[in-house]
Amino acid sequence: MKLLSVILIIALIGFSSSCKNNKITPETAVSVHFIHEVDGNALELDTIKYTNAVGQNYSIKTVKYFVSHITFHRANDEDIIEPDIHFVNIRDSSSLLLTLTNSIPSGDYTGISFVYGLVQEDNISGNLGLELDRLMEWPVPMGGGYHYMKLEGEYIFNNVTNFFNFHSGGLNGTAYEIHIDLPNSAFSTTSEAQNIGFTMNIANWFQNPVNWDFDYWGSGIMGNADAQAAVQQNGADVFTFVNLKTN
Repeated sequence: MKLLSVILIIALIGFSSSCKNNKITPETAVSVHFIHEVDGNALELDTIKYTNAVGQNYSIKTVKYFVSHITFHRANDEDIIEPDIHFVNIRDSSSLLLTLTNSIPSGDYTGISFVYGLVQEDNISGNLGLELDRLMEWPVPMGGGYHYMKLEGEYIFNNVTNFFNFHSGGLNGTAYEIHIDLPNSAFSTTSEAQNIGFTMNIANWFQNPVNWDFDYWGSGIMGNADAQAAVQQNGADVFTFVNLKTN
C-alpha cells in the first residue's frame, strides 16, 4: 500500500512538472495600419496646399514605399523579427493594412523598430516579383534592386508649377535604407488581436536636419548621393507609433 502511494505521488509530481513545462504561451495576431498625415492632419492628395521649411508650396501625388524587418523588442526575451516585406501604395487601400504572418507571444514589449526600405540582402532585382519589378525597379546602372520610396508631387517656384520626384534607394553599392526606432512604442497585449499604427508625417521628409529646397535639389534625385544621404537623415523622425483598438 505504501509502495502504491509513493508511486502515485511520484506520478503526480511528474505530471505537474510536465504541465508546467508544456504550458502554452498565449499569442497575439498583430495588424499594422499605415497612416499618412501632414503635421497632424490627414494627407490630402493632388492639391498644392502644403508649405515646406523654405517656404515653397507643394502637393503630394504619389506615396509608395517598402517596410521590412519589423521587430518587436522584449525586456527579458529575444526580439521577434517578422519576415514580411510590405509594399505600401497610398492609392491602394488594401496596402495600408498589414496583418503579420506570425503571431507574437502575448505580454509586454519595450518598443518597435523596422527598416524603411530594404536591406542589401533583400534589395536584389527580381527578388520581389514582376509587379514590384515594374512599379519599383531601380536602374541597373545605379546599382539595381528597388526604390525604397517614391514620393512625388508638384511645387511652385517663381510662380511656375514644377513636378518633383523625391525617390530614394541604394546608389552604386551604397545603402541608404532607414532604420526606424519608433518613439513611445512600448505596449502590452493579452488579447487575441492587436492593432497598431505607423503614422508617417510627410512634412518631416522635407526638414530636420536638412530643410529641403525643391528648386536646389531639382526634379529628380536618384543619382545624387548627397540627396540620398539627406533623405536618409530626414527620415529618422518621419514615423510615430499609435496603439489602436485592441480586439
